[in-house]
Amino acid sequence: MLNVRAATSFRFGLREIMSNYKVEEGVASSVIASVIAKGSRISINSARDYVLEQEKTGLYPREVTDEILDLLDRYTRHR
Repeated sequence: MLNVRAATSFRFGLREIMSNYKVEEGVASSVIASVIAKGSRISINSARDYVLEQEKTGLYPREVTDEILDLLDRYTRHR
């Protein structure tokens, strides 16, 4: 599960990744909200799958996916 105590830092990291790669604001907001929701409510694997699916649709390049997946790994809470 995503560490919700660090949600603000996680959201900031996602926003920074999106702005560095100049992902459209509408796409970035949608992806950020979905990744946080899936990661905190369902599972990290669900969030990872979502990120990979969005890359396949062409919303952003592979580099964005790699950075988001790394960020997810850093903010994962293991039980």
